[in-house]
Amino acid sequence: MIFWLGIILAFIAAAYMAKKGLYEAWTLLFNSVIAVYLGIAAAPSIRDLLGVNSQAGNIFVIFATAAICLTILYLISYIIFLSQFNVNFPKPIDLAGGGLLGFLAALLIWSFLVFLISSSPLSKNKLFKSLGFSQTAVEKNTGYMESWTHLVHSAVSSDKFEQYIEQTVTSLFDSVRQESKTPVEPNEPPKPKDTEIEKQPEPVDPGPPPELDFENI
Repeated sequence: MIFWLGIILAFIAAAYMAKKGLYEAWTLLFNSVIAVYLGIAAAPSIRDLLGVNSQAGNIFVIFATAAICLTILYLISYIIFLSQFNVNFPKPIDLAGGGLLGFLAALLIWSFLVFLISSSPLSKNKLFKSLGFSQTAVEKNTGYMESWTHLVHSAVSSDKFEQYIEQTVTSLFDSVRQESKTPVEPNEPPKPKDTEIEKQPEPVDPGPPPELDFENI
C-alpha cells in the first residue's frame, strides 16, 4: 500500500509541476535531492553536537536538517533564479519534462518520509501499521532514495566514503530492529516487606537439681 500511495501522490505532483514547467520542476528536484542528502549525511554530526542519543531524537534531527536545507535552498533559488529569470520551453517539453521531474521529486520526498516514519517509534502505531509501514515493506521502498543520495555522495566525497549513505540507512534500520527485539519485562507488583517477629529468648535449661547429702547431717 505504501508503494501505490507514493505513486498516486507522485502523479498528483506531476500534474501540478507540468503546469509550472520544466524550469521550476528541475529546481524542485535538484533542491529535494540536495536536502535529502544533507539530511542523512550531516545529521550524525549534528546529533553528536546536540548530544542526542535516542532513536526518536535521531529521526527528528534528520527530518529537521532536510526540511531546513530544502527551505533555504528553495528560497535562494526563488530569489536568484525563479523571480529573476523566466525560462520558456516549447509547451510539449514543459508538459512532459515538468511532469516527469515533478514525479521524480515527489517520489523522492515520499520515499524519504517513509524511511523516517519506518525508522521512528511511529512505525509501531496501529494506524501506520495498517497503512503498511512495516520493516519489510519499507526496505523495498528506500532503494530509490538511496540511489539519489549515493549519486550525490559519490560526486562530492572520496572513494573511501562511498558506502557511507548505505551504512547510515542500514544502521537506522538495525537500531529499530534491535529495539523491537528487546523484551519488555512486565511490571511486577511490589512485594510486601517481610515483617520480622521478634523472637523471645529461649529459657536457659537450669539442668538437674542439686543432690543433697543428708547422711552427714
